[in-house]
Amino acid sequence: MKQHPLVAASLLVVTLGTAQAAQADDTNLDFSLSANQLSSPAVLHHAEQPAIAIAPPPEVAGSSELSFALAPTTTTTQAQTSQPAPTVEPPAASSSIVTAAQSAPVDAASLFTGGANSLVAKAVGSAEGTRTPAGDRTSAYYGHVDPGNGVWNLGSFSYQHGARSPEEADEKQLKRLAKQTKMVRQQAAAKGMQLTLEEELNAIDLANQAPLAALDRGGYIDWLEAAHKMGLRGSEAVLWARTRSFLNPNTGQWNAPGLGNNVYSISSDQERRQQAIAKAIALHQQQFQRAETAATPPKPAETVAAAPPPTPEEVATQIIFQDLNP
Repeated sequence: MKQHPLVAASLLVVTLGTAQAAQADDTNLDFSLSANQLSSPAVLHHAEQPAIAIAPPPEVAGSSELSFALAPTTTTTQAQTSQPAPTVEPPAASSSIVTAAQSAPVDAASLFTGGANSLVAKAVGSAEGTRTPAGDRTSAYYGHVDPGNGVWNLGSFSYQHGARSPEEADEKQLKRLAKQTKMVRQQAAAKGMQLTLEEELNAIDLANQAPLAALDRGGYIDWLEAAHKMGLRGSEAVLWARTRSFLNPNTGQWNAPGLGNNVYSISSDQERRQQAIAKAIALHQQQFQRAETAATPPKPAETVAAAPPPTPEEVATQIIFQDLNP
């Protein structure tokens, strides 16, 4: 059938319009949020899973009572400068590092067993660069300047609150971290969560690096719970939660000037620390297994009692019967 020229032109316009709209949908996808959206009870999207949305923890939205300025640590200062949260997500944890963290909960006291040689000291010290993953002390252990605020640091935990020696610094910070670990566990228990060894040690390390990011409203446990609800587990959930712990719960803006206040540098630093902790866990477990094996006494060898020698009568009887049998 022959089409009228006006009908054909109309169909052409509709077709072109539909194609342009489809192209716009394909090339302009944006799962980011503005600072205003992040500071309200809006929906947050995970870049790798755009179809899944979560609401920020109830404690995060709508309150301005507490400041989120970070305490002075190795990589964080108290400066109030902040920038809007960027539109990209941090990379997932590297698969080249096999985390040896167990999935079962652990006794908090066992993490601190050994004091300066405990798993906590090795893991956090490794993340700080003051200890090797095996627990050996580096030159930074004996003192170094904090790159974030210029304060002199001492010991495994880069302690900067007054200590006469690295050993005294470790003793003081271990007591502080033990109290903060109880707070972390209480927050997790209130949400019905049981932290794995990996999740708990990363919480302790974050408390050492930036106490408010780990313990304050809208901190690590809140974001870890959100990660679990999204289906994230293990190292990916830990990195996701650690990175977002540096978001100001009042404004939704990054508040980590010592880490550059951008998602790239923050997530890179958190992933580096997470991997250092994973290595420390693996080596600590190997050392524990070797020590346990060495402490186990070997089983005594089984001995077979030798038969007593035959009596003269038994010998004579044997000879007589041998002679009688052809």
